[in-house]
Amino acid sequence: MQYACIDIGGTAIKYAMMTEDGQILAKGQVLTKVETDGSRAIPGKIAAIVCDLQKEYGQAAGVAVCSPGLIDAEKGEVIFAGPNFPGYSGMKLREEIEKLTQLPCTVENDVNAAGLGESWLGAGKGAKSAFCMFVGTGVGGALVLDGHLVHGAAAAAGEIGFLPLAGGSLEQLASMTALLQNTGAATGEEVFARAAAGEEKALTALEDMTRKLACGLAQICCVVNPEVLIMGGAVMAQREFFEPRLHQYLAELLPPALLKHTRIAFAQLGTAAGFTGALRHFLQKAGQR
Repeated sequence: MQYACIDIGGTAIKYAMMTEDGQILAKGQVLTKVETDGSRAIPGKIAAIVCDLQKEYGQAAGVAVCSPGLIDAEKGEVIFAGPNFPGYSGMKLREEIEKLTQLPCTVENDVNAAGLGESWLGAGKGAKSAFCMFVGTGVGGALVLDGHLVHGAAAAAGEIGFLPLAGGSLEQLASMTALLQNTGAATGEEVFARAAAGEEKALTALEDMTRKLACGLAQICCVVNPEVLIMGGAVMAQREFFEPRLHQYLAELLPPALLKHTRIAFAQLGTAAGFTGALRHFLQKAGQR
């Protein structure tokens, strides 16, 4: 069987037709255009994508969706969404998509889905426990145990960006937003170029960012003791910089016996992680039903 898999983003809605073993038959994207079309147009755009995929590749067995915001994965509803998606909070996304497509649908948070995708077919493949940290404009996380996401009582498990550190939360102190503020750079590429040229300000900011990320990971290790820590997000493309430093700082923060069986890995699926995890979530829910 094949499935229409959707990853809703602020700029674009990425999509793929995938087999149940995770093979991508076709993929693409369309602009989200929330600023002009509004959040209420999202279910209709997804339905149009599904219709087009089925015309070209045949009947889908379901629609697997991941979305920004705090998501009730059981009900497929958006509990809360930030200012980039006005009017999105409270949307019964699964219900609307099912009405429009006449197909079963599941909805999961986008960071959770990316973590589940990496755990299934990416950097965490085969691991029984994984914590995934995604560093970009903000900092997000996902906890996967025995192949299943841990959601928590308020659907907020893995929200490592809110972790309190001295001086603020992890997201306030160690995101790309914080890095650009601390360096005065316009892009992350500029920061790393300046660091490569030996600029002290850029190097100091990057070292400080890495130490704080390691502090967050150390606390996760103390609570969960995962088999693998998966680092993802645009910033972590700079693996050569981060990998040795994360190893160093974690070794300073944690006893060897605790850290011994935890490895650091870097995300492998790229932009496919979200809709791959959305598919995995759909298949798990279908199995439960």
